[in-house]
Amino acid sequence: MIWALLLLGLILIRKRTIFSFFSPLVLFYGFFIASILITILYHYNMPNEWKFNIAKLDNLTNAELWTSIDVFVRMIIYFTVGALFYKYTFKIHKNIPFEFNFNLPKINTFLLELVSLLIILLNIILVSSLYGKEIFLRESYTTDYNKFGVMIMEYSLLFLIFLGGVLYKQRIILSLLIAFFVTILCLGFGSRMATIFLLVYLFVIYILYLEKPHKFIFRIIWIPFIILFFGYNLSLRFSELHGLGPYLSLPFTDPYAIIENTFFNIYYTLVFGVFATHKTLIEYIPNYQYLTTSLNPSPGFLTDWYSIYKNLRINPYAPFTTIGEIFSYPFIAFLFYFFIGVFFAYFEKVIHSLLSNRKFLTGFTLFLLTTAFIPYSFEYNLRSATRYIYYALIFSILLRLLSKIKFKL
Repeated sequence: MIWALLLLGLILIRKRTIFSFFSPLVLFYGFFIASILITILYHYNMPNEWKFNIAKLDNLTNAELWTSIDVFVRMIIYFTVGALFYKYTFKIHKNIPFEFNFNLPKINTFLLELVSLLIILLNIILVSSLYGKEIFLRESYTTDYNKFGVMIMEYSLLFLIFLGGVLYKQRIILSLLIAFFVTILCLGFGSRMATIFLLVYLFVIYILYLEKPHKFIFRIIWIPFIILFFGYNLSLRFSELHGLGPYLSLPFTDPYAIIENTFFNIYYTLVFGVFATHKTLIEYIPNYQYLTTSLNPSPGFLTDWYSIYKNLRINPYAPFTTIGEIFSYPFIAFLFYFFIGVFFAYFEKVIHSLLSNRKFLTGFTLFLLTTAFIPYSFEYNLRSATRYIYYALIFSILLRLLSKIKFKL
């Protein structure tokens, strides 16, 4: 019966939604349906000795697995009810289709080159003062560096890689050098930002400069590479020695670790949360103080979060999952995911409207803030996931206020 309701909901939502990579609804359904299917395949077909079994959570009986799957199916149904409620109440038959076919405003190439070179110089100075020779070789993955300096580097490198993407057509050599510099620097830190920043670079080029016939080929080439590169990126923290030297030699000294971590990344992204949710449902003791703190939009220091968060973990390394926490309160789970469905359906409309009107920066930022809820709800505490809902709401309110004063983003 529950699977029939899921199928009916998907059919109804399909009638009111155009497929788009920038639809929060499409991403929500795609992520969780893929998670359910891959988890079932993993449980029944992966030999026990090959399973990753983080925190010994993979060892579920068939009945326990389907108990967890049942929760995910109900979650999708509740979400669908909310999305359909919004779409039918406000008579939204289809989200606005759009194409990223637009011309950039005239670019002052010299100014962008100058800014890029200044940011490169700034980061060379920061790396020298914060890391010194340890950027090339050190004994531990993490060390106690100045957090403010590291934060400046991360944000400046993000801006730099964005500029590199923008300069791709006008100054291709400089653009590639910027991408190389940022990637190498992030690899020296051992940071996953190496993958994220590379994605930003490729995405900017994909959106701004590729013609439609070339986009498919671009995806075919780069998606497998990024998946493998992320596996390599994750492998760095498990290296015996750390720093740029050992990290760059890893593909030659231990290629198996990269392959293993590529599969581990797929497992951790799409499978682990199902097992962690089952454990959360078993160990989480319903407590309305925990619930109200987790849903409280105030910063953690204004709540009792730091006194209770240790109680909301499977072990010191694995937190309870949002889905497991909220489904410990069955009726509240329905209300919560009903609201999330309404929220996603509404922001799908807003995001596509922004992108259709060529407000790329604001539309893409709102898309990221909205969809960040999906992986966070799969792997992290309720409080960690819901904060992105609040961020998206705050951002959308600011957009409305700014539009009233004729401020163009």
